[in-house]
Amino acid sequence: MIVVVAVAVGMVLTGAFVKLATTYGWGKPVRGSGPQSHLAKAGTPTMGGVSFLLAASAVALLMAGARVETLALVALTLAAAAIGLYDDLISLARKRRRLEGIEEDVDESTGLLARYRLLGHFVIGLAFAWWAVSDGFRVTDLAWLDVVLYAFAIAGSINGFNFTDGLDGLAAGVTAIVLLFFLGSPFAAALLGALLAFLWYNGHPARVFMGGVGSEALGAAVAGLAILDGTVLLLPLVALIPVLEVVTVILQVAYFKATGGKRLFRMTPIHHHFELAGLSELQVTMRFWIVTAVGVAAASALAGRAPW
Repeated sequence: MIVVVAVAVGMVLTGAFVKLATTYGWGKPVRGSGPQSHLAKAGTPTMGGVSFLLAASAVALLMAGARVETLALVALTLAAAAIGLYDDLISLARKRRRLEGIEEDVDESTGLLARYRLLGHFVIGLAFAWWAVSDGFRVTDLAWLDVVLYAFAIAGSINGFNFTDGLDGLAAGVTAIVLLFFLGSPFAAALLGALLAFLWYNGHPARVFMGGVGSEALGAAVAGLAILDGTVLLLPLVALIPVLEVVTVILQVAYFKATGGKRLFRMTPIHHHFELAGLSELQVTMRFWIVTAVGVAAASALAGRAPW
C-alpha cells in the first residue's frame, strides 16, 4: 500500500513541479564537452528530485510512523539532497548570468566545486555512520572501522548515483530496481513508489531531470538502507551500475594523467562511452537496467532472500 500511495502522491507532485519549472525557466544547462546529441536537452526542467523526495518522505513518515530508522533515513537523504540542490542552484545561477551577457571562465553547467561537495558528503556520512554504530548496526567488532566503512559507503554511493544520472530514465530506473532489494523498509517502499511516478515523466524523451538534488539523495538513501539492512558489504553488487560509473571516471582521470593525455574510454561516465560507440540512449539505459536486475538477483541469493 505504501508503494501505491507514494506513486499517487508522486504523480501529483512531479506533474506540478514540471509545470512550475517550465514557468520559471528552471532549465538544465548541458555540458558543451559532453555528447553532442545531448545539446538538444538544454532547457529541460531540472531539480525534479525535489518532487519525489517530498513525496517519499511524507508518505514514509505518515504511513510508517515516526520510527527512529525511518527518521534517520529521511534525515540522511534530505541532507544529501540539500548539497545537491545547492549545486543545482549554482549551475542555474551561472546559466542566468550567461543569458544576461555576463561571461565566466567556467562552464555554466558547473556547480559547487567537487572538493566541497565531497567534504559535505563525508560530513553527513560520518554523522549517519556514528548514529548507526551507536544504535547497534554493526558489521565488525571494531566500532571505528564500521564508522569509516559506513562513511565511505555513503560518500561513494552518493557520487556513484550522481554519475549514473546522465541519460533519460537511467538513474531513476536503476534505483527503482535497487530498491526492490530493500522493500522490507517502509522508506524504501515509499521512495520506490515516488520514483516510479517520477520515471513516468523522466523516461525517454525526458520531460524533467532529477538534478543533483535527486541523484545525490538517492545515493545516500541506498547506502543508508544497506547499512540498516546489514547488507552494506553487498552494496557494490546491488548498486553495480553506480559502482561502475564512478570507477570508470576514476580510471579515466588516472589513465589520462599517467599517459599525458590519452583516454582509456571514449568518454566517462561509462554510459557516454557506449553512446559514442554507437548505442542509442534508450539501448544503454535498458541494458544498464538489466545489469542492475542481475546484480540485485545475485545479491538476493547471497543474502538468502531468493530461492535461486
